[in-house]
Amino acid sequence: MTYLAIVRHGQTEWNRVGVFTGWADEALTEQGRLDAKAAGAALADTGVQWDTVYVSTLRRSAETAAVALAELDQRPATHLVDWRINERHVGDLEGARRADLAAAFGADRVDRWRWGDERPPLIGSDDPRQAAHRSRHPELGMALPRGEALSDVMERVRPWLDEVRGAAAASVNVVAFTHGTTFRAIRALVEGLAPEEVHQMRPANGSLLVYPQHPHPIRNG
Repeated sequence: MTYLAIVRHGQTEWNRVGVFTGWADEALTEQGRLDAKAAGAALADTGVQWDTVYVSTLRRSAETAAVALAELDQRPATHLVDWRINERHVGDLEGARRADLAAAFGADRVDRWRWGDERPPLIGSDDPRQAAHRSRHPELGMALPRGEALSDVMERVRPWLDEVRGAAAASVNVVAFTHGTTFRAIRALVEGLAPEEVHQMRPANGSLLVYPQHPHPIRNG
């Protein structure tokens, strides 16, 4: 039997203080490194030999992977970087404090932007924040998102998941170091969850799920 593991990255400073991060390239805090170490220990406890690791293009994903994989006796031989498992692009909300947004728009609206399927206000194409994303993702060209809903993330994750399932068919065990929305999108696709179920998910930093080839999680960390 082969397995897919998904890990949400460890804590960043913007996570800690309640700031919308999206594609902003934040590093882990010391607590974030502890989150990653715990996830790595849990991966080691599965007894699975992990063959391939995926990280997003964002620093917090790569740092979490580096810390977590150090806990394994045998590290994956293949290391792939894939933008499709990036966090949701939060559009013009990037860098905004959730508390300030809640005061202006209401907590329910912020909750829908953060956890639900409401697309955030789109970022300007000439915004310096978007220019930074464009320089990091030249391969996307005009397809660079300007703000994504959960359903948008699910659509870009779907073909990635199909590729991972193909690897599973070839007896390759995959671990992916993802983000809060990507983690939930993968769960929704693998488990066939309804939108309201996905909205209720609140995966903590360092959360781990391991799936066998059938769509039922065998471990929840």
